[in-house]
Amino acid sequence: MAVENKLNYNIHMVSDSTGETLSTIAKAVLVQYKNLTFQQHMHSLVRSKKQIDLVFDSIKKDPGVVLYTLNNVELRKNLQILCENLNIPLIDPLESIHKSITNIYGIKGNSIIGGQHKLNSEYFERIDAMNYTLANDDGAISGDLNLADIILVGVSRTSKTPTSIYLANRGIKTANIPFIEGIPLPKELHEVQKPLIIGLIATPERVIQIRKNRLMALNAENDTNYVDRRYVSEEIVKAKKLFESNAWPVIDVSRRSIEETAAEIMSLLRKRNSDSDETKNNSSI
Repeated sequence: MAVENKLNYNIHMVSDSTGETLSTIAKAVLVQYKNLTFQQHMHSLVRSKKQIDLVFDSIKKDPGVVLYTLNNVELRKNLQILCENLNIPLIDPLESIHKSITNIYGIKGNSIIGGQHKLNSEYFERIDAMNYTLANDDGAISGDLNLADIILVGVSRTSKTPTSIYLANRGIKTANIPFIEGIPLPKELHEVQKPLIIGLIATPERVIQIRKNRLMALNAENDTNYVDRRYVSEEIVKAKKLFESNAWPVIDVSRRSIEETAAEIMSLLRKRNSDSDETKNNSSI
């Protein structure tokens, strides 16, 4: 019989900014090691020798691989010396990318701490998109629905809200409207011109599973049409017919993560915008 690996592996992330870049990289890599347990230690806003010393104390207490993004040369040297003393690997995950770009294009980048978080127009667009999305969640229409970039329509528990939030964080104004049998969709939905409307569906099994978990979390009864196999199947079929009758693109989210669904939506939006630009150019010739 195989013995389960009970070891905990430590990953230290040292950044002079928020640490978001390292966290994203670590998440993408560690998901590949599903049978292992990793303890992640985040050391953000490290910008002094004193802070490096505190990081060293933590690494010494829980030894493990160190990922870092530090622009300050002295701090990098200090961290390197400390890790060498403990014989611990020190990795700059962005170094190979910087070297490749420099070698290929013959240019050198500027070292800007937290440059990706700079308060530029893109940042404020994301804030604006997030405010709009939160105000137009789950059928709430706070203002002009035509201001949306994307409108998601789907039966309950097809990840409309988390997908909308994910898109908003990328500056895409997103409204979402539930499809509820017997209740007509808002008339404004059929009057919009600008937004791309997308239907979200899932298999009955997937929808029922999520709905049951939802009811359990609320300590509610399971004996309801909300999780009835026949009712849910009919609900999904009617939603699909509605989407098809309106020629709305349809995405099945059954086996997709939020990120994968959002990526498909953004691809559809880019294609729609590209086709629209091409049509305008042709009409102007």
